[in-house]
Amino acid sequence: MHDGDQPQGDFDGSGNASWGEADWAGYLLRNDHEVGRFLSYYNEVKPLPDRLDISARRMGWENADWGPGDPPDDVTDEDNDGPDLPYCIHQHPVYIVARALGIQLTVCFRKLCQDSGLAINALTAADLMHSFWDVEHQMIMAINATDTGDMSLALVHMKRGLSAINYSIGLLAQIPDEARLSSAEATSELEATLFDLREICLRVMADCRWDGSKS
Repeated sequence: MHDGDQPQGDFDGSGNASWGEADWAGYLLRNDHEVGRFLSYYNEVKPLPDRLDISARRMGWENADWGPGDPPDDVTDEDNDGPDLPYCIHQHPVYIVARALGIQLTVCFRKLCQDSGLAINALTAADLMHSFWDVEHQMIMAINATDTGDMSLALVHMKRGLSAINYSIGLLAQIPDEARLSSAEATSELEATLFDLREICLRVMADCRWDGSKS
């Protein structure tokens, strides 16, 4: 990745002003593929306790890539022959993971609702889906803040993300046993995914505090 691909001075953009809509549409499709690739790895190893780190290694990420700082280099073989892409937040590992696990929550909860029939009322379902959205939103906003060097703002967003995760866990606990037992696997995966999102929030918060202590 070249320095020219990074935002410079007062320029508020990706660093590649020559790109048109078609270029950015292709860029986002590529990002969708990366999100799907992580989710595929995650689901392959989801019974393992270190599934997050295993999936990250398969993506070609190092431990340092989870925290604030410079974006990771593209290190996977399939990217070596591709174009030199501008850096955007979409390439940050936490952005990719937040989106992937947000999809995981939606898919699992949809399965739970489908299997449980009318056992889950509409208000609970709406509250849960909004809470899932808020988790993803807060994590993405936190990573955006780290990209601009606002570590304190990143911490606040991650704390909000943790609150949304805890709220989601509380709502799941209120779902009737009848519904939970009707789709035990989906219920278990929902809880595991929320705890994985919590783990990512805590890691980023620890890195933000460490990074902020150096300044």
